[in-house]
Amino acid sequence: MSEEETRAVSWRDSMRPVRVYGLDARLLMLFMIWVFLPAWWTTALLVCAIAAFRVAELKGYRFGAALRAVRAWSAGRRHALGGERLRRFVDFG
Repeated sequence: MSEEETRAVSWRDSMRPVRVYGLDARLLMLFMIWVFLPAWWTTALLVCAIAAFRVAELKGYRFGAALRAVRAWSAGRRHALGGERLRRFVDFG
């Protein structure tokens, strides 16, 4: 495929994450809060969020996958139900 044909196919890039200056575009929400409310705590929140997701990207996680990993980590280990707590199959026919 030539370069012109590759540019004409726009769907190839549809699953790529949107990035602004090397950061995920969803971090722009925090940036907008910081622009309209320039306080020390919003600055700290923005810097911590950028650092946290940058570290996650260096470990190989995308933004959504990092959020799912944090949610799974905060939920802790989940154990399967024991045999006595399983429901038995009933045939009403």
